[in-house]
Amino acid sequence: RKMTFKDFPVGNASFVEYYKSLPDRRVVKAPKSAFVEYIAHKTLKSEKTVRMWNAGVQTPDALTQKVIAEELGVPQDQLFPEKKSANTNKTTVNQKI
Repeated sequence: RKMTFKDFPVGNASFVEYYKSLPDRRVVKAPKSAFVEYIAHKTLKSEKTVRMWNAGVQTPDALTQKVIAEELGVPQDQLFPEKKSANTNKTTVNQKI
């Protein structure tokens, strides 16, 4: 049986938390790399871009967030919660589509 990402329930995790919760390569053959490849394929983005999202350096645009949320079967606002900017105390709102 081939592993799918539906085998790893998201629960209440954000996108970054979900990625970090995947088993290490020692446990299963590179599930984090497979997740990055899968999300890149589904969103038509590069693996490098997905890794930037996972590192918290960038955030996907609203349409891409919707695609990821639908693919993982998790609400968009759970995967991509609002963030407060450290410098201005302003809240960054992820637009929903």
